[in-house]
Amino acid sequence: MSFASSEVRAILKLTAPILATQLAQVGMGTIDTLMSGYVSTRDLAAVAIGSAVWTPVWLFLAGILVALSPAVAKANAANDAANLPKLLSTAIALGVTSGLILGALVAYIGWSIPVFVDDAHTAQVASQYLYAIAIGMPISGVFLALRFYAEALNAASHVTRIMLIGLALNIPINYVLIYGLFGLPELGGVGCGVGSATVLLIMSIAMLSNTRKHRLQKNYALFANALRSRFSDLLALAKVGLPIGIAIFFEVSLFTAIALFLADLGPVVVAGHQVALNVASVTFMLPLSLGMAMTVRVGHHLGSTAEGQTGTQDAKRSSWLGVKLNLGLALLNAVLITLFAGFIANLYSPDPAVVAIGTSLLFFAALFQISDAIQIAAAGALRAYEDTFAVMLITFVAYWLIGFGSGWYLAYEASEPMGAAGFWIGLIIGLTFAAVALVARLMSISNRAETIIEKM
Repeated sequence: MSFASSEVRAILKLTAPILATQLAQVGMGTIDTLMSGYVSTRDLAAVAIGSAVWTPVWLFLAGILVALSPAVAKANAANDAANLPKLLSTAIALGVTSGLILGALVAYIGWSIPVFVDDAHTAQVASQYLYAIAIGMPISGVFLALRFYAEALNAASHVTRIMLIGLALNIPINYVLIYGLFGLPELGGVGCGVGSATVLLIMSIAMLSNTRKHRLQKNYALFANALRSRFSDLLALAKVGLPIGIAIFFEVSLFTAIALFLADLGPVVVAGHQVALNVASVTFMLPLSLGMAMTVRVGHHLGSTAEGQTGTQDAKRSSWLGVKLNLGLALLNAVLITLFAGFIANLYSPDPAVVAIGTSLLFFAALFQISDAIQIAAAGALRAYEDTFAVMLITFVAYWLIGFGSGWYLAYEASEPMGAAGFWIGLIIGLTFAAVALVARLMSISNRAETIIEKM
């Protein structure tokens, strides 16, 4: 079997369970959105605003901890088994610390929501929804560390099973809390936040049990060692992870800003935007998952360079295979979204106005897939090379200066203001720039790494 065939199989084999895990994670937000829409349009708008706030923060936390993946993949490829549990302990310490800080940030944003949202009921539900999510942030830090550790050790299917069980639990738990069954208070849209935080705790406990059983030395004091983590080790992991988290935050936080600016146009526009955003978030998980798989695979090849030049060559070849594969999957996503836009929008709300706006914006969400997939794949490979600072700078320029700047102009300042559609066009422009710049960066870094090995 050729390298290309075997590597594509290896990437897809790792991508499949990571994708299932990502879809299950986003599925919780989707369930919150769907269930709140049948409480009221204002509850749907509130959960939309809340989701737009906590999703980029959660992904920022995930970005910090995804730095564990290449570190574990390299150590595993180099047969450095003694260092693996130490890496996990360090990641848990970093995850809890980061989760506490980010949880406080989410709570503060929840407290300030009434400043930005005029409708009193929408603002109250959004604030209380965010308070519930904030409590789950440190728990998320632990869960994510355990998750990326398992995925880097080719045990992604274990994570998937736990996530799918959590997703299944989220529906009845949300229902009970939304409608106040079994003597509990009727929480409405707020119940979605409380339910998601509860499910996250259940999944974290299950993930910890699974890790202890399958991937830790017997009697290894995981949390005791996390408390004793050296600052230098935390700093080394954070140095790689923080730029990743910031880069992801730059992209996803654009949607937060857009949702907040669109709030002045009323809950129907916000809800319609949320339909397109949620679909884009779900489909985004496919290229993101493949990008994560590439980080592990390229990291594995780089960890094998002690055997000679082959590891670096294979890392480069794996990187470009991943970019091509992601582009093909993105084209498939774009076709499916375009064909079924009306049907998809009707799943989110019975309100015809919301459906009409959501359907029109889904066309832009389809175009969004192509450049997004390319830049995610390139960024995933660059993480394995630990070239994360340059990725952060490129994404800032692409998303906020080019993407948001052009989107703002088209939405509000053009001769014929386009509203929400203008922001989506701006996002497509920014992501296209990011795709070109990151592909060029990957070409430079992979060639440089190969040249260094040749000279050794």
